[in-house]
Amino acid sequence: MSLLMVLIRKLKSARTRLTHWAVAKRRKLICQIISVLTEPYWLIDFLPTRKVEQEQVLLVRLDLIGDFIIWLDSAKAYRELYPTQKIVLFANSTWAELAVHFDYWDEVIAVDVPELRANDWFRLRQLVELHARGFSYAIQPTFSREHVADLCIRASNAKVRLGHLGNLSNIAPEKKTLSDRWYTRLIDLKDEPEVELNLNAAFVRAQGLTTFQSRLPEINQRFDLPANLTITEPYFVIAPGASWAPKMWPAENFAKVAREIHQARGLKLVLCGTEAERHICQKVEQLSGVKALNLAGQTTLCDMVEVLRNAQLLIANDSASVHIASATKTPSVCILGGGHFGRFLPYPTAVNLPKERIKTVLEQLNCFGCNWNCKYAFDRNGVVWCISCISVSSVMDVVTNELISISTR
Repeated sequence: MSLLMVLIRKLKSARTRLTHWAVAKRRKLICQIISVLTEPYWLIDFLPTRKVEQEQVLLVRLDLIGDFIIWLDSAKAYRELYPTQKIVLFANSTWAELAVHFDYWDEVIAVDVPELRANDWFRLRQLVELHARGFSYAIQPTFSREHVADLCIRASNAKVRLGHLGNLSNIAPEKKTLSDRWYTRLIDLKDEPEVELNLNAAFVRAQGLTTFQSRLPEINQRFDLPANLTITEPYFVIAPGASWAPKMWPAENFAKVAREIHQARGLKLVLCGTEAERHICQKVEQLSGVKALNLAGQTTLCDMVEVLRNAQLLIANDSASVHIASATKTPSVCILGGGHFGRFLPYPTAVNLPKERIKTVLEQLNCFGCNWNCKYAFDRNGVVWCISCISVSSVMDVVTNELISISTR
């Protein structure tokens, strides 16, 4: 190799290192600027706010679809708590399209939550915009708070900033210690069992609506399905995905269930999920040997609501789909692990709750409630132990009982 070539390569390598150094320095500078503008000095407090004729309430809800569905019944109470104020929902964009169809608020601001967490400039723009709106009240009704949502509450600079004292599931202790100070009032529900429906209702009661009680959310028919999603024959739905891959029951198990239902009942198999879950749905169809309609990635959230409403039955992991099915009064069978056992599912049994709509299948272990910090090795499919030990036969027992119940109604 010639001396010139060696020199050229070294120059290219040096330029690459210099570029990486410059990018790192730029990133550090951006972080420092944003830190000064927000934590700990909050210089954006000195930026102007818009003059508003009507007091405004900011509700910050950035968690996942299932959390939003469970919250819906409590969400409507905010109209009673703040009857003369304009209510603005700062919403996770994954479910904001559904939220706009409810009259519980006057405006929905959709935000890309992963971008809000990861992109400093994007986050700063969002915080500045929230500050400029001139909110009088800012409320985060999420029990397991996360730091980025706390930032949104603080950025509003509202006179009243209300949240849960909460727990440490989604936030580091040092972050929570800091952000606790950003609220004018933190509601302590430490004596309340950590059951999401009950926590939502208790939070409403603590704000003054003392007679409010937990109820299962309901979504009445609001949307018309397009022709390509209108299924004329009786069908059942399998949703094999989940927000965290290790809590997904193996595709081959779903395939066996699909095959047995189709052979026994002749129902059409419909597979649902996100675009990222399309390959899982394809695997279920391939392994089952049943001709399916794969709608993964083909539906909006509003479409998904109506697809589930019209289904005979849903079989799914612990995911948003089972909560949507519950809200549309569609029977469902949920393969449930122990990470958050009792927090979201099973639904609490109480006199003011109608008959449970979700049938859960589980293998109770003494480690339940681990917040998915599994102490056991994952199985060959990368699935946590409490999910992998749930058998096809135990799921089919529940499915069969549900189908019999449906046919006798």
